[in-house]
Amino acid sequence: MGSAPVREDALLSRTAGLWAERLARAGVLSHRGVDGSSVLDRYRAVGGSDVRVGEILGAGPDLAAIETGWMKSDEHRRLALDAAWTHVGWGSTAAPTGGMIWVMVFCRKLVDGLALSQEGSNLMVSGHFLPTAAAQVRLLSGLEEIPARAWEASTRIFSFDIPAAHGYFRLGFLSADGAFTLTNAFTWPPETEFPAGPGRSAAPAASP
Repeated sequence: MGSAPVREDALLSRTAGLWAERLARAGVLSHRGVDGSSVLDRYRAVGGSDVRVGEILGAGPDLAAIETGWMKSDEHRRLALDAAWTHVGWGSTAAPTGGMIWVMVFCRKLVDGLALSQEGSNLMVSGHFLPTAAAQVRLLSGLEEIPARAWEASTRIFSFDIPAAHGYFRLGFLSADGAFTLTNAFTWPPETEFPAGPGRSAAPAASP
């Protein structure tokens, strides 16, 4: 039985497009920022919260040539064809020396319809876990567990109502054997920096 089709995602495409432009300006091909930031940091910087992302990039005369290079590389081919990915985004720009730079960003989304919204001074969090293994929802602020406003085990739909929310939050689920799976991480208010520190979408580092 084949894998489900990978769907396009606007935030992943924004992440990819912005990085392609920065690579072109810097004249390098690199997955890392000068501060050590990664594609996960760049995805979070534009509002993404999923915790598993991957990235491939390349430069060449056109997309066909770049894709050929990706498929000839075991590492790139393995990442691009990983059956775990559920969503993808892409971006490209002209390379300063001619040709094109292409970036593709992949993501595994385990929560459908994740919604974060402000109601008064409260943060409302809701969504639906896709994995059938989800037996109980968990939302953590630091080491503190936040009680769910609602959890329906049969549908895996959850919601939280968090008074005066501020800080770094981790969302996930417990399976029947008690194992925890982290699905999303986010800060609130949205512009708050992640624990890794400021500047996590820095200019590209020199190629290794």
